[in-house]
Amino acid sequence: MRFNMLCALIVSVGLSSSAFAANTHEHRRLVNVSGQGAVSVVPDAFTVSVVLEERGPVVSKLNQQMSDRLASVVQFLLKSGVEEKHIQSMSVNLNPWYEHTPNGRQDKGFILSREVRVTSTELQSYDSILDGILGRGVDRIQRFEFINLDAGEAYQQALIAAVQDAKVRAGLLAREMGVKLGNVITINESAGHSMPPVMATMRMKDEMSSSLPGQSDITATVSVSFELIEKYH
Repeated sequence: MRFNMLCALIVSVGLSSSAFAANTHEHRRLVNVSGQGAVSVVPDAFTVSVVLEERGPVVSKLNQQMSDRLASVVQFLLKSGVEEKHIQSMSVNLNPWYEHTPNGRQDKGFILSREVRVTSTELQSYDSILDGILGRGVDRIQRFEFINLDAGEAYQQALIAAVQDAKVRAGLLAREMGVKLGNVITINESAGHSMPPVMATMRMKDEMSSSLPGQSDITATVSVSFELIEKYH
C-alpha cells in the first residue's frame, strides 16, 4: 500500500465575529480553524456481495437446494484462492411467495434468499471470480467495490495531517493579528473517514491496466480552537 501525503490542501478557516472577542467568563480570545488531511491509497482488495434465491412450496427442500448451490460457490472460491475467512454469509431471509394473476393473487410458497460476501486480494482475477460465481447459481450481485484493507491506518495518517494543517493555519492568523498562539481549547474530529466508492471516483493511472483500479483519497477533517496571547505576556 502506498501512502502519499497530500501537503497542499484547501482548508476552510472560519473566523466568526466573536473569534477574537474576549470571553466574558474566562477572558479568553480564541481563533477557530478547521484543517484537512488526505492520504492517497491504492486499493489492494475487492469485495462483492451476492444473493442466492430458491423458490418453492417446501421450506426444507428449498434449504437443501440452497445448501447445495452455496457449497458449489464456496468450493469454486476456495479453488480460486479466496481464503475461507473471507467468505461470509451475511443474512438468510424467508418470505412468502405470491404472484398476481388475472384470477387474483396466488400463494406459490416461499422465497428463501441468502446473501454472501466475498473479499479477495487477487485484484487481477476479480472478473473471472465474478463469472465463476454467477455461473454457479448466484442470482444477482448486490454490491461490488474495490477496497483497501488498511484503510484505518491510512485514515490515522490523514488525521495527523489534518491536525498539523489546522495548527499551521491558526499560527498564520495569529501572526497576522500580532498575537501568539496559545493552548488548544477544543478539538473536534469529523465523524468517520471519507473514502468514496471506488467505481465512482477512481482515477485510472496510465501505467495500469484498464481492468485495475487506480488510487483514491482517504480524508480527515478537524476543527480546533486555540487561545490567543498578547506577545508581551
